[in-house]
Amino acid sequence: MTISGTQFLSGCTESAVVSLVERRALAQKQGTNPSSNFLLEIRPFQVRLHHLDESGEVSLTVDAYQVARIAYCTADHSVRPNIFAWIYREINDDLTFQMDCHAVECESKLEAKKLAHSMMEAFRKTFQSMSSDGRIHKSGSTDDFAEDSSTPDDSTPDDG
Repeated sequence: MTISGTQFLSGCTESAVVSLVERRALAQKQGTNPSSNFLLEIRPFQVRLHHLDESGEVSLTVDAYQVARIAYCTADHSVRPNIFAWIYREINDDLTFQMDCHAVECESKLEAKKLAHSMMEAFRKTFQSMSSDGRIHKSGSTDDFAEDSSTPDDSTPDDG
């Protein structure tokens, strides 16, 4: 669902999630929305939404989202506490962009919170990698990411 704005604060996904929940309920009532199951995979640099077939097996259909283009994520919705949502900057063919809210319904509130934590880790690892290879320039200020040095160094030693 497309949303407006560029300032994302607590509660900014609530109206989009309410609309998505209502739209899904209406489609199920009308029998036009077969039950869809997905597997969400959160990794550094990319989030993958794998579609599952009727037998619960992973199909070839995958929606991919770049972590660097995710503006906000949350698992704190009053309409349904078991929903994990993220706001994604979609780039159109004419190079303009729009902000889309995507949401997945989890088995429990705890599972939604775990996804939010996994997304935080993906953000952290993506930011660290982009910063270390020069895609993000460091400013004179200290950032929160510099405090955690627990990530093992996966760089290779110089040959000379």
